[in-house]
Amino acid sequence: MSYPNYPNYPNSSGYPGGYPPAQGYPPQQAPYPGYPGYSAQQQSIAPGYPQQPGYCPPAPTSYPVPQPYPGAQPGYPVPQQQQSYPSPYGQPGGFSQQQVHHHHQQQQPPMEQSIPTVHPASPFDARADADRLHKAMKGLGTDEKGLMEVLCRRTAAQRVQIGQAYKSGYGKDLIAHIKSETSGNFERLLVALCQSSADFLASELHEAVKGLGTEEGTLVEILCSRDNQEIRDIAASYQKLFGHSMEKDIKGDTSGTLKMLLISLAQGNRDENPVVDISKAREDAQRLYQAGAGKFGTDESTFNSILVTRSWPYLRQLIHDYHATTGQSLEAAVKAEFSANAEKGLLAILQCAQSRPNYLAERIHNAISGAGTKDRALIRLVVSRCDVDMGNIKRAYQLKYGRTVEADISGDCSGDYKKALLILVA
Repeated sequence: MSYPNYPNYPNSSGYPGGYPPAQGYPPQQAPYPGYPGYSAQQQSIAPGYPQQPGYCPPAPTSYPVPQPYPGAQPGYPVPQQQQSYPSPYGQPGGFSQQQVHHHHQQQQPPMEQSIPTVHPASPFDARADADRLHKAMKGLGTDEKGLMEVLCRRTAAQRVQIGQAYKSGYGKDLIAHIKSETSGNFERLLVALCQSSADFLASELHEAVKGLGTEEGTLVEILCSRDNQEIRDIAASYQKLFGHSMEKDIKGDTSGTLKMLLISLAQGNRDENPVVDISKAREDAQRLYQAGAGKFGTDESTFNSILVTRSWPYLRQLIHDYHATTGQSLEAAVKAEFSANAEKGLLAILQCAQSRPNYLAERIHNAISGAGTKDRALIRLVVSRCDVDMGNIKRAYQLKYGRTVEADISGDCSGDYKKALLILVA
């Protein structure tokens, strides 16, 4: 079977050259003695299945590495065209008949290495940092630079330890003390830095659903861009902080396809197996076509079940297969079949599958472009990603918009708030 050769892969997943070939197996063992002379009846047996001890048929035909669709960004090499997969049958430890489908699986490369902009302080002394913060807020006036030098140069895990040391040493809650000494967006940023990641994001989700109106974009951003364990930790923090489940509030504040999507994401049950079943991805591509463009109306549940539960490497393969099968991008299909917030939610999943840094770079740009700055969103994005992958996001931002994150923050923010943000993204 051959694949169309698409030379310009966008490589938005962040892997140079798209999908590298799987590594080969050791050479085949020689057939057992007498192999050429076995009977014609034996030769008629379905190829590839061992019928006698030691039987070793010829290696199957080569499987091409999937070639991506047009529209690539320049600068990435085209991957190798094909890589042979020798037959494992009849070899020690070879596959059984029930494992034949493994030939149609592909080991995907790991996600692009995450590059943080805030690194763990080393050596690290939580008590000494707590003393520095207390000194910065003691007496008349506040040493804002002293607060930034500690809180903006420690990871989330280290900041939690500092908060614990502060309460142990001074009998005060660090967040409460910061609130009494600072104000405005600078205060909001420092308070966000003093919370655990799970508590902070749970608070952001609660803010998005409380009161009149719902900030659907915030719900989509947080739940689409986190892995299973992060989502479960956020759900546990939500229950602890607000006395009821995150799912309950999502149900009460959303409706329709978006409600189905967000509740599914809130379970934190996405497949995390890095191995992709190529034949299954092709079947799912066909299922999505039949659920949307291939019928009158849209089967929303099929889109939801596939895009919410399949692994990120699988979704990248699915995006390629949908285009190769239908001639249309999966993003275009979603735009044609859905609207409003449901469309945005599904597109966010597809964007994260291809490149999470690209998606988050777009979110940062939306927060600081246009009239006014969406400071809550900007603080959330910088604080939650600075010690995870802000380096990747900055690179994606500059490629996408031709400007640096630092330059746009400097142009939109001011004072100690701007200084603190710039330390976090530097």
